Amino acid sequence: MYILINIGTNDIRTNELASKDKSKLEQHIKEKGFYFSKKNGRYIDDRTSGIAGGSGSEYFIEKIEEI
Repeated sequence: MYILINIGTNDIRTNELASKDKSKLEQHIKEKGFYFSKKNGRYIDDRTSGIAGGSGSEYFIEKIEEI
């Protein structure tokens, strides 16, 4: 099971979606214009990354165990 976590301003983390398939979560955020940044290790978009006054949203996908 995978969880899509949104990292907002002030490092506030919110669980956004969960899926058994990582690819479905990747597709969801790619549709929003995000891509994986090797430098940051997270999914970012150019509109908000490193821009003062931008939303600052980033995403990462974490694998978890399900019961």
